Amino acid sequence: MPPTDPQLFAPFANGLLLCLGLIAVIGVQNSYVLRQGLKREHHWLVAGVCTLSDFALILLGTTGLGAFIARVAWLEAGFYLFGAAFLAVYTYRALRDAWHGDQSIGLATDGPRQTAGKVVLATLGFTWLNPHAWLDTTVLVGAFSAQYAGASHWAFTAGAMSASWIWFFGLSLLAARLSPWLTRPAVWRVINAVIGLVMAYVGLRFLMAGVAGLRQLLG
Repeated sequence: MPPTDPQLFAPFANGLLLCLGLIAVIGVQNSYVLRQGLKREHHWLVAGVCTLSDFALILLGTTGLGAFIARVAWLEAGFYLFGAAFLAVYTYRALRDAWHGDQSIGLATDGPRQTAGKVVLATLGFTWLNPHAWLDTTVLVGAFSAQYAGASHWAFTAGAMSASWIWFFGLSLLAARLSPWLTRPAVWRVINAVIGLVMAYVGLRFLMAGVAGLRQLLG
């Protein structure tokens, strides 16, 4: 909820708009949220896990961890390399599903479904092993929060948290609403192919950034 004090509304709005701009980009986490929403497979659970994880990352950033990560080069490089390895696995899975083309909303609903535990673990991986989640949400939001103090600082933090809640639950709701129209396996081949290519691109960027960071440290 927005603050009632007019003086706190500006930092709240700044935090809201900044975080929306950072997370409203089609990346690996949003691709997974969208996919689970289209399948209607534990999609509210996925939205909740993403939101709570973002809350934690934002708090870590606004309480000082973001500035620490930005100063430790080997830690930043490590985030990129772990993220690249994690994405390689899910890129393979998405492209494999696109190649076989045996998925659809109906098949995903009527056939075997992933357990809630597996979905939670995958969601946590796409968030906590995702360098962009750390570098964007924690480092950038943390850096911007440094210009505020006292109540304004926490109003900014609350605005950033509100953006996460609005985005992830809104994306899940929109995807679930669209799912009845996506019943053909051919449509899912395209969805999986796009998701796989996005993951492959981001993973390659992570790998290149991680290698560059290691060369800088060793050189």
